[in-house]
Amino acid sequence: MMMKKAPLLLMIIAFFTLLPNIEIAEAAAPAKPVTYLTQVKVKLLPSAKFSLNISGKYQIVNLDDNSLVPLTSLVTFEQKSGKATVISNQKTYTSSKGFLVNEIQSQEANEVAVSAINTSSGAKKVTYRGSFEIVPGTSQLTLFNKLDMENYLKGVVPSEMPASWSLEALKAQAVAARSYAYRQVQASKSGYLEMTVSSQVYGGKTAESARSTQAVQETNGIYATYNNVPIDAYFHSSSGGYTENSENVWSGKLPYMRAVEDPYDKLPANYHYGWESIAQAGVVKQKLGLAAHQVLTGLKIVERGPSSGATQMAATVYNKTTKENNSILLTPKYAATPDRYRSLFGVSLKSIKFNVYTDSAASIKLADGSVQKAPHLVGYKIKKADGTDAYMEDLNMSVRTASGSELVNTAPNKITFKGDGWGHLLGMSQWGARGMAEAGYKYDQILKHYYTGIEVKKL
Repeated sequence: MMMKKAPLLLMIIAFFTLLPNIEIAEAAAPAKPVTYLTQVKVKLLPSAKFSLNISGKYQIVNLDDNSLVPLTSLVTFEQKSGKATVISNQKTYTSSKGFLVNEIQSQEANEVAVSAINTSSGAKKVTYRGSFEIVPGTSQLTLFNKLDMENYLKGVVPSEMPASWSLEALKAQAVAARSYAYRQVQASKSGYLEMTVSSQVYGGKTAESARSTQAVQETNGIYATYNNVPIDAYFHSSSGGYTENSENVWSGKLPYMRAVEDPYDKLPANYHYGWESIAQAGVVKQKLGLAAHQVLTGLKIVERGPSSGATQMAATVYNKTTKENNSILLTPKYAATPDRYRSLFGVSLKSIKFNVYTDSAASIKLADGSVQKAPHLVGYKIKKADGTDAYMEDLNMSVRTASGSELVNTAPNKITFKGDGWGHLLGMSQWGARGMAEAGYKYDQILKHYYTGIEVKKL
């Protein structure tokens, strides 16, 4: 009888022997990642090869087959032959689709330090909250940080406004940044935000400060809205005393982006007043594509907006062939919008609120003895000693003085811009927000001053 039962016993032993293998297979399946209430995806700018120092509850998932990569605290990523590779525990894993580094349990201790992020001040180690996606790019890996909106803002607010500023100004910044990010996420075709001024400056957990985090937490879920929808809450550093209408800076008209007077912006510490930038006339001529027979005689502001910002400019040009002086409008042919003036002339202009000066201005005594001021001398018709007429076309002229003679520019060599403010002048001025906060205004009053007809409320 015992011999007949032996096969059954062997089968039972074999069954229990296989059970641990089944449990291991189930344990190796990826856990469900943390779900973010309002997810924000940010494109980071790492070096070609970078390491992640991982702390907390995370998993690494290979997107090719949804398998787990054994997790160690330090892993290194690099793109090779068009594929993503990760070295973990001295073993290399490869994926054509990339990898996920997912939070699998929400806790404050979770963080990931990226060894080399290319910031405006160079490559630095930066620590982040949330999860990550690493996918092959054109020549190197693309790295995304995915996290909840509120944790994202903790890394934005102190990167956009000094955390030492008044709490009400920081709260206004938090609401503006939250509203802007929400709209950008909704409108983005790519599905992500940039970590730079192209979206909002995002410095991750490394940038966080207790005061700015307090501002984020005390405005949790609060947005600047128009018709119950979060607005494109553009903001800038300094208005120079007056903000501008959106259509006078960019192309679209927004009902809540109207020009407002901004006396709070001019604080003693605000160094964005009275700035100066000098462009070389030869560079400006090249930027405008002028021919050799065309002489750039100056730039002039044709139209200004409520802020006194330049909304239309013209280049004045003398044509040696036709002997004519002409004005060429710069928008939209050379600058699609007025805001492009800030980079059109080969120098960086802090805002469109400026005046223009040249080094070729002169006073001319006319035949009747009167004196006329002129921005340039080239192109003027003069009477020669023999009584014939000629056009002044040399780029400098010898002028007799009481002590001898000196060369005078007949056309500008340099064009000087002098102005106020920093940024596109739309929406909230950050210096103005500081000034209003120091004057006793609350964050919602600050926002309603800069964004016309809005409501500030929780959604």
